Amino acid sequence: MVKGSLFPGQLEDEKIIIYERRCWYTIIEWIRLPFLVLLISSLIAWGVTKLLAPLSSWGLAFYWLVILAPALTWTAWKVLDWENDRYIVTDKRVVHIERIYLTREKRDEAPLAMIQDVSVEIKGLIPHLLYFGDVVIQTAGTLGTIRFKGIRKPRKAQAAILALVSRAKAAVPAEGEPQSIEVVREIIDLPKQEPKPLLPTAEELRWESEKPRRVQTSGMIKRMFFTETVFGDNQIVWRKHWWPLLKRVISPLLALVILLVLWSLASFFFGFSLWFDLLLGISVATSSMWFIWRAIDWRNDLYVITDDRVIDIEKVPFLYEHRREAGLDKIQDVRYLREGFIATRLDFGDVRLETAGEIGEFTFDSVPHPREVQIEIFNRLEQFHRKAAREGRERRQAELLDLLARYHQGMVQGNDRAEP
Repeated sequence: MVKGSLFPGQLEDEKIIIYERRCWYTIIEWIRLPFLVLLISSLIAWGVTKLLAPLSSWGLAFYWLVILAPALTWTAWKVLDWENDRYIVTDKRVVHIERIYLTREKRDEAPLAMIQDVSVEIKGLIPHLLYFGDVVIQTAGTLGTIRFKGIRKPRKAQAAILALVSRAKAAVPAEGEPQSIEVVREIIDLPKQEPKPLLPTAEELRWESEKPRRVQTSGMIKRMFFTETVFGDNQIVWRKHWWPLLKRVISPLLALVILLVLWSLASFFFGFSLWFDLLLGISVATSSMWFIWRAIDWRNDLYVITDDRVIDIEKVPFLYEHRREAGLDKIQDVRYLREGFIATRLDFGDVRLETAGEIGEFTFDSVPHPREVQIEIFNRLEQFHRKAAREGRERRQAELLDLLARYHQGMVQGNDRAEP
């Protein structure tokens, strides 16, 4: 957690959880074209000074400066533009500050209670290797979407924001005097209130990892290949049915079978040939990797439900990852579609979860036993709403007890003052 005042408008009691700019690799992408122009300008400056030789030192410096000035200015501008943007998450809000020196400043922010959905997008080999990507924050207000572009550890940022949102939206009873409330409970013969498990506080949400370097490296390599499968207590994880997997791997399997048949026939009729066997060996290895790639790609698409949220993950190893999450309170409708002879006979189909606001639809594609998936989601929704109703009653009860406690204290203090 970052301490101190780091951005304009930060409140005195506001704690900064995440204070980031784009990953350092993005500056390489931004200055790639200006740097190329700078190299070309350097060649032009070198050629001009050779043609105009001999020149004094001041003359050489003048020509070099005039020719290189546009490219240098462009490069410096890109660096300053990269350095000037900030993505901030506090225990009260999310903030995106975007500045362009001398011309423009834009600031988007939203209270945590207004956030509806947080998703992650990681596209490309380099972002997977360096572990950076976009965090897309969907809000309930007119602001719409706040996008944290190219920040480090996007999945961890998503988890931190969702934890803070849950804490911000949690029902917190009005502050009162605990001893007085317990006295009132005894007077009206109510049992003692069980303490609730505390949601993460700002101090508990650590941005920097405390794991050893080798463990972080191992986790980075694993993240590039596979999707994380632990999302919370009492979770259920679904993958696509094996039929879509079979459709995806049939091509590499056929290629592998054909290559092995050719290898066997060639060895039988023509005997050993180093170059032919080497070529076929490379082809077999390529087809095997193709098969493994398709299998891992199928395995990495996950649909998850926990006691309080749904998660939809699509991941292609090294190339792409899109992770969406939303609370169960956002789900309005659940339906499934099982279409086609194969899908009907093998019992798989699509389950669609319609959500409120601008979050959009969650689609669990080609999951086995879609009717059972729908029933499970409805059961989780019923449990979630029942729990929310119970917590609402407890909150109203706590408010009433708080009012009675204040009345009780006022009566006690009044009696104390009335006694001679």
